[in-house]
Amino acid sequence: MSVAEKWTILSPVAHAPQPLAEDVKAGPFPLDRSLEGVHVGLRVDYAWICFVTLIDEWETLLRNEGAIPHTLWMERNRNTVEKRDPEEVRADIEEWSRLIDCGLAGLGN
Repeated sequence: MSVAEKWTILSPVAHAPQPLAEDVKAGPFPLDRSLEGVHVGLRVDYAWICFVTLIDEWETLLRNEGAIPHTLWMERNRNTVEKRDPEEVRADIEEWSRLIDCGLAGLGN
């Protein structure tokens, strides 16, 4: 039996949505100014343990550029029985979004 017959590899990467028009493209959001004084949101999920290191590095780099990072940590695990109330989660995200000028959410880093 081959490896392909024994294992299934799942990718956490979603397929890109089809653009609404030919000229619609995804890409970085240009800030068009220095990061000095910019409130940058970092929304991360405890399910991705690698974020502990990544977020520490992002926060350091942002502070070194004069930005003010606001990190929002989400649920520890999507499969846990200790789920948070969806309205509480929504309220946390809305509050966080009022604090920031721009943000990074998920695996975009």
